[in-house]
Amino acid sequence: MVPYDTYRMYQIERPKSMHEIRQADERAGQFAAALSSLFGGIARPVRAIRRRHPAVSRSLLRPA
Repeated sequence: MVPYDTYRMYQIERPKSMHEIRQADERAGQFAAALSSLFGGIARPVRAIRRRHPAVSRSLLRPA
């Protein structure tokens, strides 16, 4: 075990104060928001492309 791992184990196992827990929760929330924003930016063009196809196929099926 590397000495750095020992310190990490200590940090994981020690009791946390309410302030530390709140800060960790805020960081996790900010990380989740950033991932959501990234995923939304990637998925938005894909959704736009996928929406076009059903509209086109429906217009082809309508009787003239």
